Amino acid sequence: MTTNIKVVSTPDISMINEVIGTIYASEYSELVLSAASFLVSDVLKGALIGVLGFVYSLINKNMPDYNVWLFLGNSAWQPDMRIVRYRKLWGALKFRGNVVLGNDSYESVVEAAGKLKFFGALRLSELSIATVIDVVVDERCSYIVALPKNFKVQSALNIGWSGNLSEDFGLCCCVCEQKGLLIKQVGEFDDRERGFVSIGLPGLIEKLLN
Repeated sequence: MTTNIKVVSTPDISMINEVIGTIYASEYSELVLSAASFLVSDVLKGALIGVLGFVYSLINKNMPDYNVWLFLGNSAWQPDMRIVRYRKLWGALKFRGNVVLGNDSYESVVEAAGKLKFFGALRLSELSIATVIDVVVDERCSYIVALPKNFKVQSALNIGWSGNLSEDFGLCCCVCEQKGLLIKQVGEFDDRERGFVSIGLPGLIEKLLN
């Protein structure tokens, strides 16, 4: 599986590039960010499992002092009802039949105009890879994030995110300033290629790939 993965990197995502394609920058940050894509032409779910497993193995080998997390949020506002507050994020996900293997789950809630949005993080392991694919494909408001083991994940949840890379520069800066990687699943079922894009500081992307 891994021999069919196409890896492409760019040193600066503020310039038009082959990895993200459009200029990705913010007037509020002076961070120079790099990116790497890991793509396959196979559209089957098993191929995505192979790609994410490959990326996870690179992090595990080249960045052993890091944890890998699933960052998940509500893309739509939820009604402020007792059952919604009871299930929260992870309970609602399990109720829908998505059970992701992981540890150390966290979540926070945003309230506005009588409605709720939940954002959470779940620490992943190698055993999580097959179970997390359905979530990152079906749930638009999701990322895979690699962070130093001493980073307090709860602080990142208060930022919130949409799941759209072009809108989530705040989360991206938060992760990258902590020397982390923000990883997004890219490609729809009818696209020619699908896989993952990882964004981080230039030195960290280089470390990931070496």
